[in-house]
Amino acid sequence: MISVQILKRQIDALQQKSLLEVREKFQELHGFDCGDTTIRNLRKRIAYRLQELYYGGVGETDLSILGDIADRDPIANLKVVAARKITKLRGTRYYRVWKGKKYEVTVAGEDQFVYEGEVYKSLSAVARKITGTRWNGKVFFGVKEYGKKD
Repeated sequence: MISVQILKRQIDALQQKSLLEVREKFQELHGFDCGDTTIRNLRKRIAYRLQELYYGGVGETDLSILGDIADRDPIANLKVVAARKITKLRGTRYYRVWKGKKYEVTVAGEDQFVYEGEVYKSLSAVARKITGTRWNGKVFFGVKEYGKKD
């Protein structure tokens, strides 16, 4: 086990290391590459890991308590409480504010969406018209969670 003085010296020495050296130290301590991040972030993560090794990590009891708390908290789990579903019911309107402007699309029928008097075959086509880039129309108009399958 290392002494507190050695731990402090190791943490202080991080400030003198180059990005390459810090990346190598991260790899050594964590067992995987750090990915694309800043040297400041890497130094903090390495210092945390060194202290964790010296003082010990979070105990099993505490991890269990924290896990129970997180399981009951939808924000901690980054879950969307209720996702809206797309409807193809004629007359349904979808709204989106994009770069300060409000856009409205109306469902005209199966695979028919009206935007500014023109008929489009999909919400994605409308989103592309609005933004000039490819978008998943359901994601753009907020009727589908990003990363979820229909």
